[in-house]
Amino acid sequence: MTEITGVLLAAGFGTRFDAGRLSGKLLCEIDGRPLIAHSAAALAPCDRIVAVVRADDLALQAVLETLGVDFVTNPEPARGMGHSIAIAVYATPPASRHGGWCVLPADMPYISASTTQQLVDALRAGAQLVAPFYRGQRGHPVGFSARFQAALADLDGDTGARGILQLHADRLSAIATDDAGILTDIDTVADL
Repeated sequence: MTEITGVLLAAGFGTRFDAGRLSGKLLCEIDGRPLIAHSAAALAPCDRIVAVVRADDLALQAVLETLGVDFVTNPEPARGMGHSIAIAVYATPPASRHGGWCVLPADMPYISASTTQQLVDALRAGAQLVAPFYRGQRGHPVGFSARFQAALADLDGDTGARGILQLHADRLSAIATDDAGILTDIDTVADL
């Protein structure tokens, strides 16, 4: 059975966001729903969604539970996004060689689920790496086939999986989209 897991990277500290907001940026509301709910909805075409969160972020964990999103904790979030990806991959081995992961930073709430569906379809059709492009610029989420399980599980640091994408650029399937949300992340209150 092919299983594509959506990975929400939600273990960051949001240091550029307004520190006066106790709930953190992923819980700020957009159209009456927490930001994280929008990001999770973007991964709805995946067979399952797993968020990687800080162990001390109990408020975010509670919201994820109400959304029905599984989560794993990153005991060392300061190690960066790469470490969070590795934790997710260890926690969600692919069900077959055609399985994989769609990785999305959780602060990207404007991505359409139809964009993710195209990535999931490409992975199921045998793509090794797949990413959406808007006006020639690569965005998120990024899809990785099970072929990259070991490389993803070895990640550490704050560059995420950028090195894998650079090393294997010849294997990247590009999906052109008119979804500008693939490039829009929320770093500051002004970004909302």
